Amino acid sequence: MYENYLPLLGGMAGRTPLALNGVPEGLGVVTVPVRRQGETRVPRDTRRRTRTSQADVHTTARTSLFAPPNGMSTRDLAWVLDRPKRRWSTVVRKFGSRAEYVTDELIRAGGVVLRCEVDEDRMKLGQPREWRLSSAWLEQAPDVLAELRPRREPDVVRAELVSLLAGLTQPRLVAEREALLRVPSGTGFVVPDGTATTAKSWPTYEAAIRAACAWSRMKYVPGAAALAGHAWGDTHIEWSEARILVFSQLVGEDFALAVDRSDVEVRLRGPLVWRHGSAIADASRADPWIGLPKDGMRLLGDIDSSATGVLVLENAETFEAVSAIPEITKSWLCVWGKGKAVVNTAGLIDHLDVGKVAAWMDLDAAGLEIFTMLADRIGTPLRPVAMTLDLLATSPARNRANRELQAKAEQADRLLAAKIEPKLTGELAEVARHIKETGRAVEQQVLHERVLPQLLDLLESL
Repeated sequence: MYENYLPLLGGMAGRTPLALNGVPEGLGVVTVPVRRQGETRVPRDTRRRTRTSQADVHTTARTSLFAPPNGMSTRDLAWVLDRPKRRWSTVVRKFGSRAEYVTDELIRAGGVVLRCEVDEDRMKLGQPREWRLSSAWLEQAPDVLAELRPRREPDVVRAELVSLLAGLTQPRLVAEREALLRVPSGTGFVVPDGTATTAKSWPTYEAAIRAACAWSRMKYVPGAAALAGHAWGDTHIEWSEARILVFSQLVGEDFALAVDRSDVEVRLRGPLVWRHGSAIADASRADPWIGLPKDGMRLLGDIDSSATGVLVLENAETFEAVSAIPEITKSWLCVWGKGKAVVNTAGLIDHLDVGKVAAWMDLDAAGLEIFTMLADRIGTPLRPVAMTLDLLATSPARNRANRELQAKAEQADRLLAAKIEPKLTGELAEVARHIKETGRAVEQQVLHERVLPQLLDLLESL
């Protein structure tokens, strides 16, 4: 069963709509993002004008989720999904004179995004260069390919899963074993009725069951790659968001707690020195900051820090702006860990054992979620900075590319804020209620002018 949705390109950061000639009806064109200073941005020339030497063509209509174009054969669909991107010359060799038609249909289906050259003199869409799977299709490609290329008997595979589940006493896994036993013999690869998971495809369901069984028998918290090796026989298999979700539902724990993800880089600026053998990293002298492995710092070498407090920041641009204020970095250790990944710094923060830990996150539902996740993981009370109802209500709100995306984003923020509100107290609870009622979102970057001049005073008042 497919549900209608508006396919996204994999994040709208760095993308702005372009008005070009020669664009087929029902399709849109946006800029190709560039990476600068760790962030995705709209490409601009030295005069700050939007560069349009190349562009991405995508669908602007709602379409059925993961449904291929009508008439596309199973073999052709498997070829499309088998690579995250294809050069245009490869597409032409595959489909010949049908290449443009097939590509247009795949774009309309939300399956691919076509990168093209642009004739800037005539502002006209030019020759195709390559196509890339959309984020939605890329996410589901491994599981869809597994369905398109069946190699096993369904009854045999279900018997294997029932055997793996035998002896496990967790209620959710017991229930899944019973659901599998009720499936009639001769049934194909389908998620069983009565499952407690939200799995939509058999490959996702099977992978999550195998991982949950392996995890439940381990005496330690495994790494993501190690668990993949035990469950699926290959440490290089990626954990898709769908597999993560269903696995978490089966084991009853958040994936970040159940599995130790790979070490992440933490950016630091402030009074901290890390020594490991002949390597010495001084975060107080680094310009503009220093990046170090989060777990490597905590498990290897020695850490010396005279910081009176730790300030955790959500956005890279804000981290750089705060790191440039010597009055703050003299006594506060500023930390950035890439959005939600900053939660992984909890062990490091506890290891430092400082007196105060503060956090400045975006004034949106996701920012509140990161705040609560970090607060749950550290042993010191986490204090919000510049996360007030006044700033949320009176600062420029985030606006999406079009009304439909804006409405969808606001609805998602309302639902998430409603979920998080019971976990918050004081003014943060009021902020959550306001987001729940309005869907309003304010990002840190637009608050710099108002917050940075008084940030030191705010920190000292904690």
